[in-house]
Amino acid sequence: MGAIAVSKKAEQQIERLRKELCIQTKSEVVRVALRTLEEKTAEERLRQEFQKSVQRCGKADKLENQALFQGAFPFQHLDD
Repeated sequence: MGAIAVSKKAEQQIERLRKELCIQTKSEVVRVALRTLEEKTAEERLRQEFQKSVQRCGKADKLENQALFQGAFPFQHLDD
């Protein structure tokens, strides 16, 4: 693996996390961070897909409920 140029601030962050998390190497800190980002991204993608599905089903349910309601009360009498 090639070296990655990072700023002094980023290097300090990596070192701080390495010590705080008791990780032996800086490269392992980067691997853990990448794995965590992948998991978070996958969770967010799944959440968005779930939300879209709920919205689609909600619209379909609303239309179905309207049709059922109209079928239950086919005529409205003005003198009732």
